[in-house]
Amino acid sequence: MCGRYLSLSSPADLAERFEVATVKLDGSAPRYNVAPSTQVPAVLEHDGDRRLGPIRWGFVPRWAKQLKGSPQPINARVETVATNRMFSTAFKRQRCILPADGFYEWLDRGEGRKKQPFHIADPDGEPLAFAGIWSVWRDPSEQDADPLSTAAIITTAADGEMERIHHRMPVILPAGLWADWLGADEDDAPHLLAAIQALGAPRLVATEISDRVNNVRNDGPELLEPGSVD
Repeated sequence: MCGRYLSLSSPADLAERFEVATVKLDGSAPRYNVAPSTQVPAVLEHDGDRRLGPIRWGFVPRWAKQLKGSPQPINARVETVATNRMFSTAFKRQRCILPADGFYEWLDRGEGRKKQPFHIADPDGEPLAFAGIWSVWRDPSEQDADPLSTAAIITTAADGEMERIHHRMPVILPAGLWADWLGADEDDAPHLLAAIQALGAPRLVATEISDRVNNVRNDGPELLEPGSVD
């Protein structure tokens, strides 16, 4: 799964990397501890226009009757995203890329021992492209309220460096799949699953860090310092 990640790159850097035509994202301070329910950068495509803008992490389906108390999953499994009632329409029509400058995962070391957090990132320091889906929710009880755009990260079985840490990991799209992921139409969408399944293990480096990352209020470069919970 993916429950915490980093968002360090500026809008200008993300726009250049993902070849974005329209930027609707204000510059903000780097975030070293992005948590669910916060606004995160997202790359979407509409009528051939690739856009970079903010989106709320935590998927709310368009048919939800209310926000409070509704499930807001942060992840969607690649194995079922095309058939799950909550996600299937978004997978067919509303896919996105969620840029991340690394993410965190916790190794379960057994009963009685603290989980060991890891910082996982591209070995060259490049932003990762998480495969995502998005939705627009409108409050049926407040017709004049602004619509809420939300997203979930697609996850898959762990591979490569991640296998020793956790059984799940985000789907990390190589550059060659970005255009198809963002722009494939409803009829072509099922082929994306085959393309993802054919991907090899992504190039990642995992570093043990201290448990300061466990507290979402901690947010700074010190979270990336090597360390151990022992």
